[in-house]
Amino acid sequence: EKGNIDSILRAMDRFGDYYPMYKLGEEKGVILERELDALPAPPRLAVELGTFLGYSALRTARHLAPGGRMVCLEFNPYHAEVATEVLRHAGLADRVSVVVGVATKSLPKVAKEAGGGQADFVLLDHAKDVYLSDLLLMEKLGLVKKGTLVAADNVVYPGAPGYLEHVATGGRYQTKMVDAKFEYDQKWKPGWESKRDAVSCSLCVS
Repeated sequence: EKGNIDSILRAMDRFGDYYPMYKLGEEKGVILERELDALPAPPRLAVELGTFLGYSALRTARHLAPGGRMVCLEFNPYHAEVATEVLRHAGLADRVSVVVGVATKSLPKVAKEAGGGQADFVLLDHAKDVYLSDLLLMEKLGLVKKGTLVAADNVVYPGAPGYLEHVATGGRYQTKMVDAKFEYDQKWKPGWESKRDAVSCSLCVS
């Protein structure tokens, strides 16, 4: 249903039941929205790394502050095109933009457009081996600073140990792990067993 975010999410979830795909999924989506609801104020700027088809962007965007905006970074141009259409169908085209390219090149532009302001919320859901380096870049650019909530998917499976060590030690972040099922259920593989995963939620405190 055009303009109905819940309807679009349900359609994507139903499609995912038959054709498993890398999207946040309902269980983790609820976790994400609960964390957004717990913020002291709705995000004025949200940044997502790894948008795929726009599922998690839909869940995030409806928590933006009035006048707030979201920037989604997606490496694959075909995925970005679909995500853009999904967001337009949801009525979010004026609040959410999808930027095509690698994060290392796109993030400095996001920071420049933010005019020195920080992101209130960041979601990492792209290549797990660059979670840490991209977070460090966002710290350097000032996008992540005190008060920013950084959520990261798939930190247990497939896993992002270096990233977890960074947000769990050193005192800069308060981090909690929220257990959840791995969303990409590969039922077609002989002997496949569902995996346990987690979403890490890290509040920058210094």
